[in-house]
Amino acid sequence: MKNNLYLLAFVAAALILVGSKCSPSPVTPTKTLPRAEESVTGQGEGDDLVGVKFVAYTNKAQGYSILRPDNWYWRHYIANEIKDMNPMVVDYFITDSNPLPGLGSEYLGKIVIEVSQLDLSQYAKPVSGLVMSDSFVGQVAAKRFVGERVNQSGEKQKVVEYQFGYKEKSYRLILNSGASMDDQAIFEQVVSSFKF
Repeated sequence: MKNNLYLLAFVAAALILVGSKCSPSPVTPTKTLPRAEESVTGQGEGDDLVGVKFVAYTNKAQGYSILRPDNWYWRHYIANEIKDMNPMVVDYFITDSNPLPGLGSEYLGKIVIEVSQLDLSQYAKPVSGLVMSDSFVGQVAAKRFVGERVNQSGEKQKVVEYQFGYKEKSYRLILNSGASMDDQAIFEQVVSSFKF
């Protein structure tokens, strides 16, 4: 019995000594991990514009990226979600400082990026009466429309809309808002950040 205790003590001591030599050592990563796709902008690139921070957003399905307002509600709809409402629209990106009402509403959100298979001429009626000028979005020639229109509820809305064609698709970047200059400044930041 005494020999068994000595043997047990010897094995325990050996395990303790061996275990102390097997402790893990810290590992230094050999490569940097990729950053998240959505990162806060820096170096004045949209920081604190009218009190709003911007984050990068990439729409991989349509191949564009923008800076979108951080802490705003946003939603990306794809063709399968849109087809019952508007079968020619293939993609919506919608953002608003208030909760989004959803696709069944006339008002989708303050800022809407619509990608469709419609010809741009089919958008002439919605922008009739607005002032048109030539512009660029993402280095692509575009038309810019500005003005006011009355929505179905009878309220006046400030409207700024950019329209252009790219790779056989029509793009519309739309601001639907009250006359807030802050909203327009935020929208113009989104537009100026748009790139393919």
